[in-house]
Order: sequence, then structure tokens, then C-alpha cells
Amino acid sequence: MFKYVILFFLVSTIGLVSLKVSHSFFTSSASSQQNVFSVSDVFPTMSSSPTITINPSITNLPTPTSSIEPTTSLIITPSLSPTPAVAHHIVISEVQIAGSATTQDFVELYNPTNSLIDLSGWKLRKRISTGTESSLVVITAGKSVSAHGFFLWSNNSSGYNITVGADVSNGNTLASDNSVILLMPNDTVVDKVAWGNGTNQFVESTAFSPNPTANQGIERKAYINSTTTTMNVGGSDELKGNGFDSDNNPFDFVLRSSSQPQNSTSSTESP
Repeated sequence: MFKYVILFFLVSTIGLVSLKVSHSFFTSSASSQQNVFSVSDVFPTMSSSPTITINPSITNLPTPTSSIEPTTSLIITPSLSPTPAVAHHIVISEVQIAGSATTQDFVELYNPTNSLIDLSGWKLRKRISTGTESSLVVITAGKSVSAHGFFLWSNNSSGYNITVGADVSNGNTLASDNSVILLMPNDTVVDKVAWGNGTNQFVESTAFSPNPTANQGIERKAYINSTTTTMNVGGSDELKGNGFDSDNNPFDFVLRSSSQPQNSTSSTESP
């Protein structure tokens, strides 16, 4: 009997201690007092995506103590298209299609090169306003043109060829809306000029306009900036030859109010 009393006492004591211990770990408030710990009814939770702020601070950067400067500069200048200048071949330098008589016609050639050129077998051919082509003259053997010199064909009616000192002449004529081509003996084209408004003309670019009238001449310029005034008597380009050639008849020629035929005995004119 005594054993049972002692056993009951021990069980009761252990139960009381267990109750106090359990109460110390779980209560409805978050507190701690006299070794009794209590927790809140609501436990804090951690955000699933925490925000992290980084404020880097970089200090003590090195300061450059020297600089690199180029010692050579490269300047690139775009090249310009070359301006057409003095031709390197014989050119048709002046044409007259009528003087005091309609048959007083001439074609003048100029040699802008530094060498004498043999003209044996060279040809001048023409096309009239309808486009019909025929020979103006075939230069005979033994004829030449000096460096920077002239050569002249003319019509020979009424002794006009003697008046102008033509180097070669015949009875052929020129008129309005015609054109002329200069060919080597093998028919290589050397130069050509047209005026007015003919059919199928021998022309470079477009025809010179207008048609020259009596005693007027269409004359090739000496330089790109030459004008009727500078090419005329007393002008700055009067004695500079007729070597400018851009393959554009209206741009290459000017209209002289009074023609000036020159032949192989005329003074040479250097560009």
C-alpha cells in the first residue's frame, strides 16, 4: 500500500512538471518572464523576393599623367575631274560659209601640238542640211602643218583662194545647217563641227547655233574661259591659238563678227 502511495506521488509530480515545461514553450503571446517563453499567434514571414540595394562607391581612381598626341596629320583631298584643256591633235579652228559672195567659204585647221604634222592624204568631208555626205577636199601629198601653226582650205571661185592664201582649194562650198569632219588617211576621226540644224550632222555633242552670216566665222576658243571679246582683235586670247576642245561644239566655239582666215604662212600661236 505504501508503494502505491509513493508511486502516485511521483506520477503526479512528474505530470505537474511536464505541464509547466509544455507551457513554457507554447503560449499565445510573445514574451519571456521568469524563464517562461511565449510565442505570438502570428509568426513573421520572409518575402519570397527580397530587395537588394547596392551602392558601389569607387574612389581613388588613377589620374592620367600623360596624353598621346598625333605627330602626323593626314589630309585627304578628293580629286577633281580634269578640266578639258588644249587638245593634243589637229583641230578645226574656224569656218566661214559665206563672204561677200556665197561661195567665199573656208575651213581652217590648227595644230596645238609641239610637232609638225604631215597632212598628206588627210580628208575634210561635209554633210549638207539634208544629211547627204560628200568630199570637201583630200589634202595632197607633201602638205603639212607646223607646230602651233595653221592650214587653210577655201573655195576658189573668183580667185578667193588667192585672196585668203589657201593652202588647198577647189570649187566645193559650204552653207547653213552643214557640218564638217576631219579624217586621217585611214579614216580615223580627228575632229568635227556642226552648225545650225541639219540632218545627221557630223557633230560633237550638239551643233553650234546660230548659223553664221556673211563674213562671220565660228572660231574655236583658245581656253575654256575664252570669249568672243578675248578671241577678237586686241583681245587677251587673240594670239593664243585655237586649241581648246571639250568635244562640245557650242562650248568650244564662239561667233566672230568678222572672220580671220589663217594659213600655213601665218604666224604660229602658242597656247
